[in-house]
Amino acid sequence: MTKKIFASVLGCAALLLIAGCATTVAISARFPPRYAETADIRRIAVGGFNGYGGAEFQAALQAELFAATFDGRPYFTIVATGGPPDTAGASAYGREMGAQGVIFGTVSTDFNTSSYQGSEDRCVEWNEKKNCKKYRSFPIPCWRRNVDLVVTPSLANIAAGRVVYSSQKRASRSASWCANQSPSGSDLELVTSAQREILGEIRRDIAPYNTTLDATLKTRGDGLPTEIKAQFTAAVKAASSGDMGQACDAWTAINKASPRNVDTVYDLGVCAESAGDYTGALTLYRQAQGLATAPDKDIAASIARASDLAAARAALARTKTGKR
Repeated sequence: MTKKIFASVLGCAALLLIAGCATTVAISARFPPRYAETADIRRIAVGGFNGYGGAEFQAALQAELFAATFDGRPYFTIVATGGPPDTAGASAYGREMGAQGVIFGTVSTDFNTSSYQGSEDRCVEWNEKKNCKKYRSFPIPCWRRNVDLVVTPSLANIAAGRVVYSSQKRASRSASWCANQSPSGSDLELVTSAQREILGEIRRDIAPYNTTLDATLKTRGDGLPTEIKAQFTAAVKAASSGDMGQACDAWTAINKASPRNVDTVYDLGVCAESAGDYTGALTLYRQAQGLATAPDKDIAASIARASDLAAARAALARTKTGKR
């Protein structure tokens, strides 16, 4: 394993001996859009959104897509905004504007306020120093303000002449307060927070995205000879301080000196995954799974994660924008 491998490591450098303290490696991940038919739509027009709050959501979506990046580069070109909120009108509008796709839809925003009984502790008895010595709980009126935002976005592919993406997104927010208090959030703050959740969902649905996943390292080296276990501990400390190159070189040497150790083989899988070798990582994770004497949640999670990353790479390779 070459020393050129570096990964961001979030760990417990000085706390490795404390039970429950996990050392994790940050894995840089690239994923295709969740809806494959949207993958090559780059020139996009943001059409209308019918319903209460539709104009505000349209503006927020335009800003979200304008800011969308993939591999550090802007992804969408916004060619127009304000088109019609229906399939037939969107297609004609898209052709006129030279867009590859038009996104449009509906918005529903529901507000409701309910009341409930809360409680408040009040002092009912004081000592001679005027300090409270006895409290009692008293009922007080309270209220809860709920906002339910439902958005149904659709994306029409202009060349194909049909909708290639449609989904219903829902996000709810609430604010509570009692007598003599102010609400914990205004209606605008609640709606804006719900919008951000839905906008992020739509962005990942229709465009590829980068994210970071955590891989947990094995830090014990159980079953290794005493002298080799010290080398294993040193490798974990190197990983905890951010030097995955040194750690991976050490685990490679340890595996040669004392092969078929579950923790060593597994950590070598993390090394392969952090280097982008998902096939090699899966081979090592499955080998570690075969060596384990009991079901291991970290190994199972790593197999699932590396499988997802391998599938994502293959899906991106089938698109124009996912190729490097």
